[in-house]
Amino acid sequence: MDPVRSESTLVAACAECIETTQHALPGAPPLESLIKRFRAADGKLRVDFGKTSIITDPATGERILLDHLLREARILMEEVRIPSEPALPSIPRPPAAPGLPNPPDVVALGKDFIEGQEVEGMRYVFHALDPLSPPSITSWEVWTSTKLQMPVLTRTVGSFGVRTCTCKCTPVAPPASMFQVPTGYTVIRPPLPR
Repeated sequence: MDPVRSESTLVAACAECIETTQHALPGAPPLESLIKRFRAADGKLRVDFGKTSIITDPATGERILLDHLLREARILMEEVRIPSEPALPSIPRPPAAPGLPNPPDVVALGKDFIEGQEVEGMRYVFHALDPLSPPSITSWEVWTSTKLQMPVLTRTVGSFGVRTCTCKCTPVAPPASMFQVPTGYTVIRPPLPR
């Protein structure tokens, strides 16, 4: 199957990911969860976390939180961070995070192959405001498929421990219905500003 591309040459793709969190507490067993990502050629993104999904439309800025147990679709006003969804490596230096005086140091890790995909790696190293207390995240490493522009491997290290997410990405166009509120869901919109 040929990958589906938009005018910006973004490849429609899907990914099945296993996220493993090893907490910093001694003897704590690792926790694993399955995450599925779907991206349309126009940039719409859906991330499934079991009973919850987040749909993002970069063209409109709309974000929808789906609760599959309650069958609700909540339209979100403020930006919601999608866990484990890194920025593409083409971003040379992200802005400083709130509470941090400087943007993170960015280290290019070069190219490699992971899960059968050619990938390009970047590492972001964060610094604490107070040198005596480490930031909650100390480093974030992301290996992104050069062909699909989707993360194949991410590793986040912080005071909580280490979170690793490995993805099998394929150039498959998900159906348009993946990026819409499912039939039968109650839509909850934020109140209008006064």
